[in-house]
Amino acid sequence: MKTVTFLLALVATIFLIGFAPSGDLNNGIAAGMGNISSKLILPDVMNNVNILEQNETGSFTRTVNLDSFPLFTGYPQHISGQSFEGGIVCNMDADPELEIVYGIGFTVQAWNLDGSAVPGWPKTVSSYAVEGAPAFGDIDGDGQGEIVVTNHGLTSGGFIYAFKRDGSNVTGFPITHGYSSRTPVLADLNGDGAMEIIVNKRLYPVGEVWVYRGNGTVYPGWPKPIGHVPASSAAVGDITGDGVPEVIAESYTALYAWKANGDSLPGFPFFMTGGAVNSYSSPVLADLDRDGYREVVFGTHISGGGGIVFVLKKDGTQLSGWPLSTGQWIYGPPAVGYIDADSVLDVAVGDQVLSGTPADYLYAWNANGVALQGFPVGPINAINNQVALGDLDNDNQTELMIDDNTTAGVYLAYKRNGAPLNGWPITLTGTTFFNMPCLTDINRDGILDIVGAAREGSSSFSTNVYLWNTGITYNWTRLTIPVWQYNNQHDGVYGRPALVDVKELAPAIVSDFRLDQNFPNPFNPTTTIQYTLPVGTHGRASLH
Repeated sequence: MKTVTFLLALVATIFLIGFAPSGDLNNGIAAGMGNISSKLILPDVMNNVNILEQNETGSFTRTVNLDSFPLFTGYPQHISGQSFEGGIVCNMDADPELEIVYGIGFTVQAWNLDGSAVPGWPKTVSSYAVEGAPAFGDIDGDGQGEIVVTNHGLTSGGFIYAFKRDGSNVTGFPITHGYSSRTPVLADLNGDGAMEIIVNKRLYPVGEVWVYRGNGTVYPGWPKPIGHVPASSAAVGDITGDGVPEVIAESYTALYAWKANGDSLPGFPFFMTGGAVNSYSSPVLADLDRDGYREVVFGTHISGGGGIVFVLKKDGTQLSGWPLSTGQWIYGPPAVGYIDADSVLDVAVGDQVLSGTPADYLYAWNANGVALQGFPVGPINAINNQVALGDLDNDNQTELMIDDNTTAGVYLAYKRNGAPLNGWPITLTGTTFFNMPCLTDINRDGILDIVGAAREGSSSFSTNVYLWNTGITYNWTRLTIPVWQYNNQHDGVYGRPALVDVKELAPAIVSDFRLDQNFPNPFNPTTTIQYTLPVGTHGRASLH
């Protein structure tokens, strides 16, 4: 009798689960399944589904769990308006936990980890909606980080806003700048401890690149003209090896490079070959050939189809093994990092085309231009944003996380060999189109958290912002691209740690050090002197 009772209970449980079509499953779990919205789905008792997928090499099965990671209380947030290129995570108050900042519609939102608004927020901007991600950094030298955003009209007009952490305006802001597209970039161009603001300006049929100080005044030597409309946010970093950052920016038809004082670098501008033009794929700076100088890596698209990834050296010449082609247009900035197990940097990028069926691919090559094993991945749905790189399953390896241009509401993830990551995708309401996730530890508990967003609506839009706890150990050394363009300043420099907090420290005087004999000695014109401090810190030696 006990056996019969058990069986009846089991049948009743299955009946309650139900055989039902799943719109969330369609398009989201894998691109190679075709349309399954009319199919009945019965997960197992742990909510796993057995999936048959197809690609150009044949058919294969895999198991997918329909449960996303658990959400933090207070999320998702539902805000009217659109968001592009994602948000940031930074410290907006005195507590140790980090806060989430997004530009959505006509507002700049800032939330605590429980979903409550940070005091003084949200902020409302005038006339035009915010475009691009907020940037965070100390622009006025007060030892505290500020939030910088831009907005613009349909064809002209726009402002640059800078807010302190309490929501008050930074002195000198907002700036009536004009049409500035995409995300602002912050970088300290002169080493004075205060970051400058680097933006573009559209003056159809041409454009300009501007640099502002943190007090709202124009930086000496700027703006600089470009021969066509601006195409993306800039990258700012040292590519010449002189220790001073350069400004790298794109027009629709060329890539420009200037010194901090506005002087053009020899060999620039670079005009693309093969009919390629620029849109949205901001440059990334990384030393691919390990010669001590960063290269400029950027993606393009070709009218009529196809894309090209270019890699330029500091003199404007192309790196051996490049450029490389994709099947469709490239909109996302390239993702540079160590993807496979060797010691050679890799480059990943997704392409995109408007298509009723999956027709796009996720590409990955090493620095020499050789495709990584298992790549390209696809066909999948369009990838419009930068590929996030990080350890997403605690295996001490790099995974690749991408957005999706369908309404399925998913972030997808792949292992370094191109295989889908178990337990993914993450599901949302809306489309993750052009919304970069953030990989972080928001409450400093040593567990990886993920921030993501999805847009929903057709004639009017809203954005849903999610905060998930993955339950996976947080290892910041394995998070290569945790936010759009590598860090909260969005400077596009590979290998620079992400800045999430700014604190003013009292200067210290070194009490113990060791200064070694210089070599060679005698010397002409250079020599090397090694010095050692008892603890790791930033130091400077002056010779008189």
